[in-house]
Amino acid sequence: MLQAMRSGAKSPIMKFFLLFLAGGFALWGIGDGPTGLIGGSDKAISAGDQSVSPREVAIEFDRTRRTYLPNTTTAEAMQGGLLNDVIGTMSREVLFRAENEDLGLTVTRAMQRDAIANEASFQDEFGQFSEGRFLQALAGAGFTEQEYLNRVDGVLQRQQLMTAVSQGLRYDSALANVVAAHEMEKRTVKLSSFPVRPESIATPDDATIDSFFQENKPSYDAPQLRSAKIGSLSAAIIAEEITISDNEIRAAFDDRLDEFSTPETRSIRQMVFDDAATANAALDRLNNGEGFAAVAASMLEWTDADTNLGTVTEASLDGALVGPAFAAEAGAVVGPVQTAFGFQLLSIDTITAGGVTQLDDVREQIISTLRGEQAINLLYDRVNMLEDALGSGATIEEAIKKASGRLDIATDIDRQGQTIDGMPAAGQVGELLQDGAILELIWDSELNEVSVIQEGSDDMFFVVNVSTETEPRERRLDEVRAQVISDYKRVEAVKSARAAAEAVAATADGDQDTAPVPAFRRNGIGLDHEAAGLIARAAFEQNSGDIQVIETGREAIAVRTIDIIPATDEELKDTSDLVLSVMNSALRDDLTNLLLVSLSKKHDLQLNVPAVQQILIGNAQ
Repeated sequence: MLQAMRSGAKSPIMKFFLLFLAGGFALWGIGDGPTGLIGGSDKAISAGDQSVSPREVAIEFDRTRRTYLPNTTTAEAMQGGLLNDVIGTMSREVLFRAENEDLGLTVTRAMQRDAIANEASFQDEFGQFSEGRFLQALAGAGFTEQEYLNRVDGVLQRQQLMTAVSQGLRYDSALANVVAAHEMEKRTVKLSSFPVRPESIATPDDATIDSFFQENKPSYDAPQLRSAKIGSLSAAIIAEEITISDNEIRAAFDDRLDEFSTPETRSIRQMVFDDAATANAALDRLNNGEGFAAVAASMLEWTDADTNLGTVTEASLDGALVGPAFAAEAGAVVGPVQTAFGFQLLSIDTITAGGVTQLDDVREQIISTLRGEQAINLLYDRVNMLEDALGSGATIEEAIKKASGRLDIATDIDRQGQTIDGMPAAGQVGELLQDGAILELIWDSELNEVSVIQEGSDDMFFVVNVSTETEPRERRLDEVRAQVISDYKRVEAVKSARAAAEAVAATADGDQDTAPVPAFRRNGIGLDHEAAGLIARAAFEQNSGDIQVIETGREAIAVRTIDIIPATDEELKDTSDLVLSVMNSALRDDLTNLLLVSLSKKHDLQLNVPAVQQILIGNAQ
């Protein structure tokens, strides 16, 4: 889910705003659920004397969701982990604020101005600060001027702190040159490939089969196996039994009409002046027939890019501008309007009417969403019901039936969830066993005892009852005969393919009719082959003219290294700078993580996620 948000954050301005989004809770080992989270109800995040309220976190969550995941409901975004990412980001900010307070770090107006002026997304094609682009970026990001300045302050304070702790800590350029030369070196090779064809191998006689079985007998031993009953409760299971009425569908549609509506948009250009008199002078020139672009160029030295505010909605436009801008007709000039940025003139270029999606078009989406929301609310009641039933002495079958859960039986599976033949369990059981927690519980539980209820993935709770266990044993040939024959044919086919490849390798000119493949690097880039990694490893292990045979399982390949091509001076120069940057960036990231772990202990970082969840769930209902 979050990939959509990451894809929406490609612009420099949004990267600037979301500098510390990555990482989330992982830094402190905090998971998705409320277990172990602490803190007062008036504070969602606290460290030292710094804190943010549950409502502030909820607002930031909703802003992030609407900006990057506009087609995702609050419940879906929470389930996808967005809340954890937002809290992780804000936790970092609170920690840095707490430490900055201790150290007495401040941000001056001059530092703010320099940061804004040096931001590339605010500069014109000549590298000069453009107020027009600045305003456009702010409007597009949905931030007020003060919100933006607060974030700039936070970034600058973090930079001061990180500069202080990392000063002089960086890799030498000589090391980067060595790494670059190593990585940019290329090879050319000749490849002689021989496929593995088990079907070409004749079925062996009984004596050969028996001999092969005896030689490889331990590989056919049956592992330790267990059979277990698995009782599960999940939101998905509960959702299947929930019926959504037409009235509920209509109410949800009306409540979430904004999600199904396309707002009216307007393409707008702007000019911004420091005083009303100059703005009115510009308006007079426009009213006398001069073009908007010409006036902007003459009075402000603005380009078309500077004036372009883009396509906006009422929600994305500065509050003072909304009324005048959306009351005007296409082609009209609006203003001057006084805003936090000065006195603005707007040219309303085009208007695109909004629309509302019809209920029938989103009916199934609404039903699915409502079922999911109701199922989540019912899930914990069902888990309590299951726990009460088991505590009263009910069998796992009785308890699961009472809680309207699902009962599945895993028969004779090993510690990897595979059958005696080494195949994954089939059907619903196989899907359940993909959850490592379930498999682990099956093998940790005592025989004939019902386990404790545990939480799995995807809003699921489960309980197991191991019924039988069989010890490892040797298997007879008649039990595995078909598998033995199949294995024999594959082994012989591999031998045959390798022998053919080795025959080429043993002859100096055995591959003389084979054309070299294009040059590639040691990571396999530039080599169009499914076994590029294996081929590249072989090529870079040997000198020019050397040859070795590799096996992929599907073919045997004789790999002869032809040319060793060092990196060019230009490649080294470009790559060394990049390598040095990446190495130092990784070093800074490691240092930042260590610092944050230390700060979380120093300032007693505390979180109260349930308080935020309560607000978000309440708002969604």
